[in-house]
Amino acid sequence: MTRPLLFLAIFLILLLPAAPAADKKKGDTPTNPPKWRQWELGPSAPVPADKALSTFKIAPGFKLELFAAEPMVVDPVCMAWDGNGRAWVVEMRGYMPDVAGTGETSLKVGKVVVLEDTNNDGRADKKTDYLTGLIMPRAIAMVQGGVLVAEPPNIWFCQDTDGDLKCDKKTKVASFAKQGPVEHTDNGLVPCLDNWMYNAKSKKRFMFRDGKMITSAARFRGQWGICQDDYGRLYSTSNSRYLNSDWEMYHSPRGFSNAAVRTSDINSIRPNPGINRGYKPEMLRKDGRLARITAVSGPGVYRAARYPEGYAGAAFIPEPAANAVTCHLFKETDKGLGTAEHKLFPDEDFKKREFLCSTDERFRPVSVYSGPDGCIYIVDLYRGILQHKVYVTTFYLKPYIIERKLEVPVGMGRIYRIVHKVKGRDKIQPRLLSASTVDLINALSHPNGWWRDTAQRLLVQREDPKSVAPLKKAATSAENHLARIHALWALEGMNALDLATIETGLNDKHNKVQMTALVVSGRMRATPDQDKAIAAVQTLSKSKLEQVSKLSEQMVKRLKGEIIAKSGGPPKIRKMPKGDHGEAVKRGVEVYNTLCITCHLADGNGADNLAPPLANSNWVAGSPERLIRIALHGMQGPIEVNGSRYRHPEVMPGLGLALKDQQIADVLTYIRTAWGGKSQVEEKDVKRVRATHKDRVTPWDVKELLEIK
Repeated sequence: MTRPLLFLAIFLILLLPAAPAADKKKGDTPTNPPKWRQWELGPSAPVPADKALSTFKIAPGFKLELFAAEPMVVDPVCMAWDGNGRAWVVEMRGYMPDVAGTGETSLKVGKVVVLEDTNNDGRADKKTDYLTGLIMPRAIAMVQGGVLVAEPPNIWFCQDTDGDLKCDKKTKVASFAKQGPVEHTDNGLVPCLDNWMYNAKSKKRFMFRDGKMITSAARFRGQWGICQDDYGRLYSTSNSRYLNSDWEMYHSPRGFSNAAVRTSDINSIRPNPGINRGYKPEMLRKDGRLARITAVSGPGVYRAARYPEGYAGAAFIPEPAANAVTCHLFKETDKGLGTAEHKLFPDEDFKKREFLCSTDERFRPVSVYSGPDGCIYIVDLYRGILQHKVYVTTFYLKPYIIERKLEVPVGMGRIYRIVHKVKGRDKIQPRLLSASTVDLINALSHPNGWWRDTAQRLLVQREDPKSVAPLKKAATSAENHLARIHALWALEGMNALDLATIETGLNDKHNKVQMTALVVSGRMRATPDQDKAIAAVQTLSKSKLEQVSKLSEQMVKRLKGEIIAKSGGPPKIRKMPKGDHGEAVKRGVEVYNTLCITCHLADGNGADNLAPPLANSNWVAGSPERLIRIALHGMQGPIEVNGSRYRHPEVMPGLGLALKDQQIADVLTYIRTAWGGKSQVEEKDVKRVRATHKDRVTPWDVKELLEIK
């Protein structure tokens, strides 16, 4: 062969597709693989829904009830209730349709369905397909005017415009996540006490207002599932760790009131060799049962009063690999959550077992919720294949699945309810969507956290001015301390807080109300009552309760601008000009660090829920006349900055009484120098604007300001 032909042949060979790599998965390293045939695994075929209850063992005094089963619900992964108690269920149809996960990311078969119990017998009897044609959906939340549905890479705002309980309009409002292994991809849209929605496997949180989504940074946490307790602590799991807890909404440092279940033991009632690391000796007991957790999922905290004393605040955690749901009881201390008791129960065969266990290998609990009727609900994916294709080891798990015929059938699913035999379930069906403002405020005292959360959410969404006065009364004098907490957060969400209400909360007899008042006191940073707020907050710095004293110290520092969220120190500004301009900037820095930095932050990006950004702002780079008027007399929002709408602050106080003309000129010069302005603001200009509008006593409206060119 001639040299040119040889080169051509080599070139063509290089163009050929590479031979496929060996079908290896994570963990494809055999280490003494167990022989699963040595254990009595029981039948692998699906158990019909009407017989499934016989496969369970549950804690004494409780019983398990079936709320819904296929075909009423198929491949459920999460759910939420609307204000009238209807169950909205996300169906992840298309997840692992076979052992190879064929077509998983292209099958448009996912749904959101609405389940109703029309005769109030405890069993869903009506199903409506609200939204269809989804690919691997994984979260839902009730919001004003519709629902939010997460379908990577988008969050959709879905609306029913004609009242037939079907989505007629779907609008993208935010980016969410890329498609990938379910337990390692963003999930969850859980509305929480502070009016934000939090997520697992995510660094974001969301707030939906006026048809638009607001996104903010949040602490990264968990893998699948997230929930909160009565005080706004967030709980998440991480497959091989039962539970982590944190005070995200209290802006706490990492570790503050952070509590974890410090055991990994699991006690099922059947062998569990069908896990992706089942070949490792340490993963299974001698009898084949799972030795330690490996797939714990969406936790739920019990927040009602239909279970015996001691269960309030208990964490129920599903472990689908063990076909079990565990229960952990926390004790509240002055320092936060104490050590969790892993609640176990006697078993005639295995000495001890979890709160709820099944002998059915296809029982796959993936999410737990505290429901409107005061009972725990369990979402059961019910299928043979649990693991995502990424973790189906070819030498171990794949042959196990095929031998036991676990890959078929698909398209099943159940939702269960845990009921106490004596107290039963609350049969009063909620009608909060049409409830009056008075009824919603009364619901803030309900013994069930779902009712309180829903009432707060609806009050904030309505923004009824007539609700402000009764909410302030509830925040300061409601008998139930949880009602006082919810009322404070409702006022915060409506931008209706005042110093008197906060001061009453700071002096409340219950430490959690004090903590809530401490956090919402941050709103005082944007009012003339700033100094009074600092003094009031500082009174709790000597509290004997560690939670309160730490938080008080932190909030004082924040209010004074000594600790600034997201700040990396003084903002970087361009080279100082010579002459008066440079001197003006230096003087302006001092004013800014004294009065402006707490809300707008050192980097000019604005603090969440307090102020819009100055950095790269069209307002800063625009008319100096507008800035002077805002500085002198204040401004009423909401305001749009570079195409994004900011609700906070609703009112920015003016500085005309506190600052001289030269000081205002200096700080505005600094702001424009640091973040995009083109010219110095001079004292004579401030003096002129002050004289022109000397009779003005109210803040400027955004519309008025935009008329200035």
